[in-house]
Amino acid sequence: MIQAHSILLLILATVGTGAANELSVTVYDGPTDCDESEKSMNGAYLKMHYTGTIDASSKTGEAGKQFDSSRTRGKTFDFQLGAGKVIQGWDKGLVGICKGAKAILVIPPEMGYGERGAGGDIPGGATLNFDVEVVDFSMEAPEEPNLFDELDLNKDGFLSEEEMLIFFKKQGKDELPPGLMDHEDKDADGKISWVEFSGPKGTKKPNDEL
Repeated sequence: MIQAHSILLLILATVGTGAANELSVTVYDGPTDCDESEKSMNGAYLKMHYTGTIDASSKTGEAGKQFDSSRTRGKTFDFQLGAGKVIQGWDKGLVGICKGAKAILVIPPEMGYGERGAGGDIPGGATLNFDVEVVDFSMEAPEEPNLFDELDLNKDGFLSEEEMLIFFKKQGKDELPPGLMDHEDKDADGKISWVEFSGPKGTKKPNDEL
């Protein structure tokens, strides 16, 4: 179903074409002509939805296989465009898309995950297909999310191994990533403080550490 949907969208393409080894951007829904201030640009902080599959043109992998989707999580993926935080195909392909538009990005391996691939679902040399939606963007940096506070279930100002495991189980993992506690718990006291935590944690320390 996903593969057939993607092929249909490409047949009905209204914007952008490209050879198999080039980045292709095809807007299929929403505005295609908008004011420059309504177009995504380098430096903008994007809120977007995406569904990633192996493209039908890919020489490796299972064509049409979905490997990730923000839509199934019900939460936008937020990042700064052009800052090198995502694959090159996104940093280049998402520039100039109108706010509210949906598009198909076909990304060659050299602008995706190259010959190394990523995880078990994206083999090396895979051409990727991303069905994206630019939900919103701003030129002002959003306030940093506070993942520490979300993980700190008992609000004692520290993260225990049990609290970390609860979070990862919600992500579909049965155990913590190897070495995570050793990396984060720098003083080896069995818990992770706000200062030690390397993830997004806002700018205000919990009361326990003031």
